[in-house]
Amino acid sequence: MRILYCIPHLYNSGGMERVLTQKVNWLAAHTEHEITILTTEPVPAGTPKCYFPLSEKVQVEELNIDFNADYTKPLLSKYYAHMRRMSAYKRALTKYIRTHKIDLCISLGGKEIAFLRHLPCRTIAEMHFAMDQRKQLLMANHTGAFWSLLGAIRTRQLVRDVKPLERLVVLTEADKAAWEKAGCTNVTVIPNPCALNSRKSKVESRKTKTVLAVGRLHEQKGFDLLLRSWQPVEKHYPEWQLRIVGEGPKRAELETQVRELDLRHAIIAGRTENVADEYSSASLFVLSSRYEGFSLVLAEAMWCGTPCVAFDCPQGPAELLADGRGWLVPANDVEKLTQQVEYALAHPDEASARAAKAQAFAQATYSEAAIMPQWEKVIDN
Repeated sequence: MRILYCIPHLYNSGGMERVLTQKVNWLAAHTEHEITILTTEPVPAGTPKCYFPLSEKVQVEELNIDFNADYTKPLLSKYYAHMRRMSAYKRALTKYIRTHKIDLCISLGGKEIAFLRHLPCRTIAEMHFAMDQRKQLLMANHTGAFWSLLGAIRTRQLVRDVKPLERLVVLTEADKAAWEKAGCTNVTVIPNPCALNSRKSKVESRKTKTVLAVGRLHEQKGFDLLLRSWQPVEKHYPEWQLRIVGEGPKRAELETQVRELDLRHAIIAGRTENVADEYSSASLFVLSSRYEGFSLVLAEAMWCGTPCVAFDCPQGPAELLADGRGWLVPANDVEKLTQQVEYALAHPDEASARAAKAQAFAQATYSEAAIMPQWEKVIDN
């Protein structure tokens, strides 16, 4: 079968890019499918087009539509420029599918989701974000009734676009319930496989007094909330360090916040080539996201046996940390996050017990051996 994956780009070190390359590498190694990844955004000069290792059997094609070029325009101008690019994208993607005789097109929820049902091949939508992610993203950057209404309209548009598809794959049972409540009857749950599949970390390897957070430096990830919560922790536990691993557009703001809060033991560490070592050396992992689709970094921390504290944000953390596999804190509650982090630091034996339970669950549930046969079944069907 000829399979085409659509994603904006592969040059970022994000979770969606990491999961896609992991899955296509597995499919290339274990099946006879011919796999191509099609991107829409230009690769910045001097940047490798694929951040994560990719099988030589997988092709990457670039359309260079450049939707990001319109991002800073006024709303009305942005709309018309966006629609012109959408029209060009639909023509180019349709032509590519027909020319290369593609059997199955899998969208990772990018711009093509608006016309996926009209493409001349079989189609699957693979959603890495919650159903109302469009509204969540708008409300994370704006306030007011207009933006709330616009977010609700954008969510309804997304539901309209995916309802007719043959299959909609989501990451959590909670998100599946939301889609079904909205009228979708084509929903299947397949969580992301853990990208640390071959890593067998041990809890005993933990030695440093480090509280770790990992993710793109973006409004969604709530690192500004985490830094506010860390201020009293630092005063009560001056020997501990907060380490934020990741890169993104909010780096300068977060560094300014560190200075304004006079945090002496909070570090914005940037990217890392070996995130597994970060998890294994940390004594606690904190997820401060305002919203998630699944939270790959939380699954990775669990996989490595790192005790976890997370905001109970939509979606993901509640399912991953259920049954005593970690601690949940009310979403966006900075004071409660401080209290829970301090409790975890003061009760290492309980933290280790929860981490061991989480590690066993993650390695049984989110391994490639558990996840990829589910994808094989969907694709074959």
